[in-house]
Amino acid sequence: MTYSRRDFLRSTAIGAGLAAPLAQTLFGPSVARAQGDKHGGTLRISATFGLSTINPVAHISGAEWMATRWLYNNLTRLNVKREVVPDLAESWAASEGGRVWTFKLRRGVQFHIGREVVADDAVATMQTILDPKTASPYRGEIGPIERVDAIDKYTVRFTLRVPFADFPAMMTLPVARIVAREGLGDLKALAAKEFGSGPFRLREFVPGDRVTVERFPSYYRSGLPYLDAVTLKIFPEPTTELTAFKGKETDLIWDVSPDLFSQVAGTPGADAMAVPGGTFANVILPSDKPPFNDSRVREALKYTVDRTKMLAAIHGAHGELANDHPVSSAYTFYAQLPLRTPDLGKAKALLREAGHGGGISFKISVAASPPIREQMAVILKEMAKPAGFNIDVEVLPYDRYLAQVWNKGVPYVGFYATRPTADTILMKLYHPKDGLDEGRWAPSHAEAVKMLEQARETLDVAQRRRLYAQFQKVARDDGPFIIPFFRSELSGKWAYVRDFRLNASNFEMDLEEVWLTADAPRKKA
Repeated sequence: MTYSRRDFLRSTAIGAGLAAPLAQTLFGPSVARAQGDKHGGTLRISATFGLSTINPVAHISGAEWMATRWLYNNLTRLNVKREVVPDLAESWAASEGGRVWTFKLRRGVQFHIGREVVADDAVATMQTILDPKTASPYRGEIGPIERVDAIDKYTVRFTLRVPFADFPAMMTLPVARIVAREGLGDLKALAAKEFGSGPFRLREFVPGDRVTVERFPSYYRSGLPYLDAVTLKIFPEPTTELTAFKGKETDLIWDVSPDLFSQVAGTPGADAMAVPGGTFANVILPSDKPPFNDSRVREALKYTVDRTKMLAAIHGAHGELANDHPVSSAYTFYAQLPLRTPDLGKAKALLREAGHGGGISFKISVAASPPIREQMAVILKEMAKPAGFNIDVEVLPYDRYLAQVWNKGVPYVGFYATRPTADTILMKLYHPKDGLDEGRWAPSHAEAVKMLEQARETLDVAQRRRLYAQFQKVARDDGPFIIPFFRSELSGKWAYVRDFRLNASNFEMDLEEVWLTADAPRKKA
């Protein structure tokens, strides 16, 4: 039995309105309506952190993922309706119950280096990602791949260790950008060079400061992109970023903090943009060592959190309350469960039962950016104090946080963007082999981990829904994370920037059909 792209779209599309015909989603009539006056100009985008590399095999931040989105293509892509649609692959199908996936490449797509994209490039890219020596940080997210083969010049076949219903969605991930074989021989050099086939090619890259890309005239979508160039500039201070935007030194702010979002909304001629998503910060409570190896202590801390007040304090009204697991209503397999409400009396009782009637002291480490990490830790400290928790908040530079804290088995605040599917974020956070097991929870919860494995291995949508719902309940009741809310994605742009659509995965910044009106500051640049 084969499982086609049409079947996949029906069973795994995320979000509302996903029954729209494919022709109206990614490659809609707007291309045919392209006018000459849409072409030209430089779009200037700002972000506040994370532009150290443009190596798609090794990059880890949203700004880096955004930059490589312009330089490279994937086999598939995620459109603004969160459907998986064709990119380099024009079709795909499953066999052997979802264990084998075959992708047919579109012909004639050119790399920026001047030759055609072929199956061998996709195979070489995937083999590089999967090679443990590469140490690709997101290797585990692309799925349980056993082998990748080029069946012919335009056909790639993936054989998986186990069936995986969401596999085509994994090919949309930033780590799955297809790199020309020539660029894979020196991964250090790939940090500052590009070997892609995307709508733009590299003009300049200054690590930590800016990247500028320019229109690739031989892009496979004829007539696109409209823009001549795009510059992504880092402003470490959000207030400086807003000042640059108001002075029209930039045209679009990628990720706006809630306090500045209101200022964007109140600026004449500016458009404040918001879309619900699944982005969150999570407090990691390592479950393999005291005091959080006792589920009563984890539960006690969760009961100190007033989620409504925390969301209001950190992100205003722009978000959705969460239940200590990472699946928001943006995902197909979201299960609506009763929300945990604050109960200091219950928190104190649980601590007494766990033998900590005198209280508990511990340290939470956070990166200085994005600000939500520190904000959440500081608010948690105050909310938890009346129950007997004495929390020391340590703020570290981002690089030091990554080197010394992140995924090191200590309490800290993580930060995760919306993923293509619920499976992606669940496996990332909880699975001991195909993910991080960030809370060191899997060894003591083998049955829960088995639920995740079973859910990804079946093509039966109803069964998947049941399994994911069961897991979300276990994670809420006994999991190693505090996840109080999901933030909406907030951006700002000037009205002269047209046809930009904000994705719930905000690093999926598709600029192919974006254009500037004649009054844009850099229309003729």
